[in-house]
Parts: sequence; C-alpha cells; structure tokens
Amino acid sequence: MLNLHVNNIGISGKEFNKILPVFSYSIATFFLMDFAFFINDIVNTLHFTYLESFILLGIPFIGRMVTPFVYSYVGRIGVPRLALLSITLMAIISFGMGYETTFAELFASRFIIGIFFGLATSASIEVSSITGDRKIIGLTMGGWAIGWLIGAIFFMLLGSWELVSIAGIIFVPAVLFSKKHNIIAPRLKKFHFDFSLKVFLVFLLGFTPAYVLEIVPSYLGPSSFVESIVAYSIAVFAYLLLPALIIRFSLKKTLFPSLIIVAIAGILFFSTMNIIFAVVFTAFGLGINSLLPIISKNMNVESDKIGPSMNFSAIAGFIFPIILTIGNEALNSALVISVAAIFLLLFVSIEFGKHKYKSINIKKFFINH
Repeated sequence: MLNLHVNNIGISGKEFNKILPVFSYSIATFFLMDFAFFINDIVNTLHFTYLESFILLGIPFIGRMVTPFVYSYVGRIGVPRLALLSITLMAIISFGMGYETTFAELFASRFIIGIFFGLATSASIEVSSITGDRKIIGLTMGGWAIGWLIGAIFFMLLGSWELVSIAGIIFVPAVLFSKKHNIIAPRLKKFHFDFSLKVFLVFLLGFTPAYVLEIVPSYLGPSSFVESIVAYSIAVFAYLLLPALIIRFSLKKTLFPSLIIVAIAGILFFSTMNIIFAVVFTAFGLGINSLLPIISKNMNVESDKIGPSMNFSAIAGFIFPIILTIGNEALNSALVISVAAIFLLLFVSIEFGKHKYKSINIKKFFINH
C-alpha cells in the first residue's frame, strides 16, 4: 500500500494465520463505519445537528491520510503485530466513546480511529500479499463489506450508539495473538512523497459508491439494517467475483457493465427507496473497489505512487457525507453516482486508448505493494 519494501525473505505464507488480514481489515472497518448507523440516534440523544453528526462520520477519513507519513516507522514492531495492535487501540477508543457527550471529544476520538484504521488496513493488505492466496487477498479487500455487516448486526441487537461503542471492547484481546505474528517488517528508508493524479482520480471516482453508502443508514432509517445485512453479505462475494471475471473476460468487459449497473441501480434506489435496488447498488458499488488497484497498475504508473495516491483520495469520504445532505439528499446522491460512473468510464476508456492493456495477476500486484 505504501512506499516500502517488505522484509519477507525466507518467510512462508503458511507461517501465520491467513485469516489475520481478513479479520483485521473487517474489524477496522467496523470501528470506522459503525458510526453510519449512529447518526439518527446521535441527533436524538446528544442533540447534535445532522451536519455535526456527518462531520463525525467522515472525519476518520482525514485521519486515514496520516498513514503514509507514519506507517514505515510504527511498522518496525512487525506488520501483523501492527494490525492487531491497531484493532486493540481502536477497541479501547470505541469503549471510551460510549461515555463521551461533547462534539470535541467525539471529533478527537473519531480522528484517531481514522489513523489506526489506515494502519490496520495497510498492514492487513501487506500481510495478505505474503499469503500468495488470491481468495485471501479478495476477502481482505472484502473486509470493508464484512465490517459494515458487523456494524449493522451490532446496532440491530444493541439498539443504541453508546452500547455499540462500549461493546467494541470485546476486540481488545486481539493484541494477545500478536506475539506469534511478529515476522514481517518494512525495510525503513527515507520518506518521500509519491503521488499520481491519475491514480488519485481512479480511486476518488471508483470509491464514490462506497462514500455515498455512508449516508444510506440514516437515509433509510430502521429498514437500513435489513438492507445492510443482505447487501453487504452479497458484496463480500462481489469482491471475489469481479476479479475472477477479469481472468475469464477482460478488465474492460468487466468494469464497464459494472459501472453501468451501479449508475442505474443507484439512480433507481434513490428515486424509489426500493431495497432491491439498494442491494444491487451496494453489491456492485463495493465490488468495483476490487478492480481499482488493477486499473491503477495497468495505467503504467510507478508502483510507489499507487498507495499514497489512494490514501489521499480518502478525503472524499469526509466531504461526501456533508455535501450530499445539503438540499435534496436523494437527488444529490443519484447525481454524484451518475457523474462519477460516467467520468470513470470515460477516463478509463481514454487510458485504454493510449496503452495496450491486459489482465494482470492480482496476486502479483499486491505482492509488489
């Protein structure tokens, strides 16, 4: 994910639990996105405005942008250990949030959670690459959907943001399993800023459905729990399906129909509030995320620039929940989804016209990052 080299000489993927990266990415996403289910409850109990609540929802994405500057240094403790330690620290912060009542307190906690989210997910992807198992790599990326699913189930069972936050303490023991996983560490080298506008735009446009989905729980209300459980369960398989379709067909023939489905399903969902359209939009909207690293690699961009450019595109995760709720929420969301899908399709089409593209090995891509 970042501008590092992995010190994995002589290390076999079988030397550690391959479920570790899937677990870490999923639980990190749970701590990041469970707040999406809190919005209406926060407004009713703490009397925050919706604007304040959506700022709290999105601020971790600003914290995530800190990752490229600190990852190589804290990674000295071992990448698997870093992932599990980050989960434990997020659990402690989440527990404390259950007793916080002011905007400033929650703002600070959510920002710090964003930093640890970036560390945990970057470490998770790095560990998954060492396994050499394409399914594990796909499921690790699918941790975004699994984390959302856990958040929906927790809130449905516990019913309040305080209890869900406090319940996060159950993941504190994760750090106890880190001692036997201290086997991979980045080779430190002088940090320098790498950035590609092309990669930034690909992830900004490609992640737009995921960012729009941040507002769906508050938009749907109680019915969001059923939608989330069904949609995110299907989305986990979409993370595995779409990369597999590239191998059978091509990147272009997989991406373009998927973008069209996302745009149409998104427009229909926000126009009708039909749960079926919401499920289709969620599954394909998130599934496209698994194609973005492949697109970036095929643009002949230097590998060192992909990770940092992707991390900085996360700023949209802070901006979108705020601007989409100004005015007509449904119209804004449908418009943003359509524009992002069209621009990504056009952008990739232009790039396809410049270079000769071919499907790449997903396993090889992640090992190089």
